[in-house]
Amino acid sequence: MKQYNHFYVDGGLAASNGASHIPVVSPMTEQIIGEVRSCSPEDVQRAIASAQKTLPAWASSSLADRKALLVRLRAEIEKRTEAFAESLAREMGCPVWLGCAMQVPMGLRGLDFAIEGIDAITWTERVGNGLVQRVPVGVVAAITPWNFPLHQIVAKVAAAIAAGCTTVLKPSEVSPGAGQLFIEAIHASGAPAGLVNLVWGGADVGHALVTSPSINKISFTGSTNVGRQIMAAAAENLTPVTLELGGKSAAVILDDADLDLAITAVARLALVNAGQACVSQSRLIAPSRLVPEIVDRVRAALKAWPMGDPMSAETRLGPVATVSQFGHINRMIEQARAGGARLCTGGDGATSKQSQGWFVPPTLFSDVTPDMDIAQKEVFGPVLALMGYDSVTDAIRLANSTRYGLSGAVWSADVAQAAAFASQMTTGQVVINGAPQNLATPFGGVGDSGFGRENGRFGIEELLTYRAVHGSEALS
Repeated sequence: MKQYNHFYVDGGLAASNGASHIPVVSPMTEQIIGEVRSCSPEDVQRAIASAQKTLPAWASSSLADRKALLVRLRAEIEKRTEAFAESLAREMGCPVWLGCAMQVPMGLRGLDFAIEGIDAITWTERVGNGLVQRVPVGVVAAITPWNFPLHQIVAKVAAAIAAGCTTVLKPSEVSPGAGQLFIEAIHASGAPAGLVNLVWGGADVGHALVTSPSINKISFTGSTNVGRQIMAAAAENLTPVTLELGGKSAAVILDDADLDLAITAVARLALVNAGQACVSQSRLIAPSRLVPEIVDRVRAALKAWPMGDPMSAETRLGPVATVSQFGHINRMIEQARAGGARLCTGGDGATSKQSQGWFVPPTLFSDVTPDMDIAQKEVFGPVLALMGYDSVTDAIRLANSTRYGLSGAVWSADVAQAAAFASQMTTGQVVINGAPQNLATPFGGVGDSGFGRENGRFGIEELLTYRAVHGSEALS
């Protein structure tokens, strides 16, 4: 059984002293496969103090030194690709192919764009008799989720390193292996002691971080409800926050779209990582006249996603990560059926035909109306809700009918028409015709999806503030 009983502080491991022992449970076997020993309040304070101690030296480090460290860190993470993929498969059910093809590459690309972002930032500029400087905010508390753990850790920690900040990282206790491997890569990269610190624990450890007056910035990715709690707690010390929260993204098919391309892509983006992605395209909005054809096409597309052991190369869809998530998804499915949505394929976990494991089959609902929970609330599972529209105005209304605004997609043979539609979507990003993901652009949401941005120079800028030096004409 894997033990996570040491936190990382002052450039080395130290025994965690918290009272909680958190089980790590395999979503495939439902058996305990590890244990996380939480940090005590004293451990958390020690990690914060370590970050504070290192901050002045790193804040004054050269841009060349920051880039060199990130380059070394990238190499150390890449060496551990297979280990990351295996850990994600065992602890959160992500198929190994997806770990190698998506989870780890996203982290590596994030590092690439952080490195490039350093040179894209205007660190100083002259305004009249003043020199305007971009300076690090200070000690960053980075709280990351279990679904894309490496990518989210990199998005926060690499940006902090590039900005000249120090970090106290709290990875998810659900998939701790990714956090452990990341900190091994940090150590092997030769990062200065105290630059990046790691603490283990649940909500109590997170609360200790976000309420500390010694934390200068909080960056959180997770649920909207927890984001609200963090924002309220941070207000006591007026600590600024970046919140990347939930989503209910819509994929909109316009009347002239290529259905062969669109349906395959939408199915993939609804099911990848078992639908456990904040940008999951969980709503499909299509012309009403095409709904019967689209139902048939989606059914066929979902057959290409066989469920099974995430350690197997043949598996495309693994189990969902936790028993609580399994229960939530099943309840959402049953509520949708009871509320009048038509179940076209799939269903709750009982229909998965798996003898063990938290498996939810690829599921499609049609006849979904905007007032239904399945159209409004985040499922975070392999469930797609199909909604019909009769005019472009109606399609825009449906796309913007939730409180979330993280991502979205538009499909049309006319790119100009797609772009015009995209400009009316209230969301942080829109993908036209399945365009490749661009991690150099800002990522974040509006409404219940949070605020602030990550990725590339934009993520670095979130961790900088301004200092204006007046009467500095003689300074370069």
